[in-house]
Amino acid sequence: MSGLSFFSNAEIQKYLSISATIAILSFFLILPITAQDESRSGPAEEDRALNEIGQSDFLSGLYGGGLTFIDGDAYIQLQLQPDIPLGKVGIGLDLILLYNPYAEGTEPQLLAEDGESWDSPSTWLRLIRYVRYGRPYDPFYVRFGELDYLTIGHGSIMSGYSNYDRRGLRLNFRDSKNRSGVETMLNDIGSPSIFGGRAFLRPFQREENNNFLTRFEIGVTYLTDINPNLRAEGEEPLSAIGLDVGFPLFETSTFRLDLYDDIAFLNTLSDTTESESETRAVEGSGTTANLAWGNAVGIGFAFTQAIFKIEYRIFGDGYIPSVFDYTYESAKSLSPEPNMPQFLGVEAATEPRRGFYSQLIWQPLPQIHCLGTLEDYTNIEPKLYVGTTVSKLVPRLSLRAFYTKRDIGAGGETNFFGDLFDLDEKSAFSVEARYAVFPPVETIVLREYRFRRVETAAGVSQFEPIHKTSFIVGISTDF
Repeated sequence: MSGLSFFSNAEIQKYLSISATIAILSFFLILPITAQDESRSGPAEEDRALNEIGQSDFLSGLYGGGLTFIDGDAYIQLQLQPDIPLGKVGIGLDLILLYNPYAEGTEPQLLAEDGESWDSPSTWLRLIRYVRYGRPYDPFYVRFGELDYLTIGHGSIMSGYSNYDRRGLRLNFRDSKNRSGVETMLNDIGSPSIFGGRAFLRPFQREENNNFLTRFEIGVTYLTDINPNLRAEGEEPLSAIGLDVGFPLFETSTFRLDLYDDIAFLNTLSDTTESESETRAVEGSGTTANLAWGNAVGIGFAFTQAIFKIEYRIFGDGYIPSVFDYTYESAKSLSPEPNMPQFLGVEAATEPRRGFYSQLIWQPLPQIHCLGTLEDYTNIEPKLYVGTTVSKLVPRLSLRAFYTKRDIGAGGETNFFGDLFDLDEKSAFSVEARYAVFPPVETIVLREYRFRRVETAAGVSQFEPIHKTSFIVGISTDF
C-alpha cells in the first residue's frame, strides 16, 4: 500500500493547496522587509520568534489591583510584578494575592493567583516569576520560571508544551559557531515529573565555504514523564526517544531552507492479558507499555520576518504525535477512568496513521507577531494552535490572544466548527487588553479558560479547567 493511499485525491489537494498558499503568501509579504544583519541559526531563529510571541511576560512590571472572577466566584486581587534587569541577568517577581471576602468557617481568605491555597512548594515558587540569564536565542540561556509554548527540536515529541505557570527549568547551550548544542527542560522544580532534552551536532561543519554536506546536522532527543497516570501507582513512565537528521539546503542572512527527518519511539499504554492484568492489578496498574513509532519528513523556510514549515508524518499503532503539547498535563489529569487502554483520550489505532503538520511564525509589522500550527491525521481529530501579540500598533494599546484545541470534532457529538469554538477540557484560551489611560496608569482586562493545579482528597496533584476574568488598574514601569 502506497504512503498516500490513506488519502483521497481531494484531501491531498486540500493540504497541498493550503500549505502552498501559506508559503507563497509569506514569501511575497516578507520579501519587501529590510534584511537584518545578523546570521540565522535555525532553531535559534525559531526561539527568537517564539520569544517575541511568548505570553509569560506580557503583564510584567505592573503594580495595582482590581477584581477577579474565577468560575463565578469574586475575589479582590492585589499584585506586584517587578522586573529587575541586571545586564544579561533578569529577575521577575509575581506577588499576586486574591482576597476572598465571602470565606466562611475554615475557608482561607488569602489565596494564590488562580484561587489555589498556599499548601504546596509549587504554589510558593510562583512568587518568583522568573530568573534568567540571556535570551532563548543566545548561545547560552537558562531560565527558572514558567514555561509557555516550549518546543524541543522540530517538535515531533514536545511541541507547544506549557507547565501551567509552575516553576520549571530550561537551559539552551550552543557553541559560538553553532556546530553543537543542547536544550533541556524540567517541568516543575517543586514536584518534577517531566524532563529531558535534545543534543545536536554538525560533525562536518567548517570555518567557511560550507555546503550541503558540511551543514548536515544530527540530533538526539529524550523526554519522559515518570508519572503519566495520576490515578495508578507503580505505572510505567511515559518515555520518548528520537533521532533526527537535517540538511540546511540554503542559508544566508535573510533566507534559510531546511530539509529534515525525525524518527521517534514512544512507549504507550495498552491492554494486558487477563493473567497479566491480575498480576499488575496487585501492583496497582492494569496497563502495560508497548513501543510505538513515528516518522516525520519536513521542509522549513526561514525568511527575514517569517518561519514556515510543513511535515508529512507517518505513525505506527498507538503512536501519539507531539505528545507533550499545551494540553498534555490537563489531559492526563482529566482522563475519565484509571487503568484504561488509552492515553490522553486517544485510543490505540488499529492501523498506521499519516497526515500533515504545518507551522507559520510571522511578523508582518514590528508591532505584530503571529503564530499558527495545524495538524491532522487519519483516525485522529485535528489539533490547532493560534496566537498573536500586538504591541502599541494603536498608541497606548497592547493586545495578546491565543487559542489551542486538540481532537476537534472528536466523538461526533457536534460538528467540526461547533466543537472548534466550544471551550472544554481539550482547549485553552486567553485574551488580554492593556491600555495606558494616563501613562504610567494602565487598565487591563483579561479573559481566560486555562488550568490550575488542585489536589484531590486522595492526595493526587492534578489540573482542572477554570474560567477566569480580571479587571485591573495599576502603575506600569514600562514607561
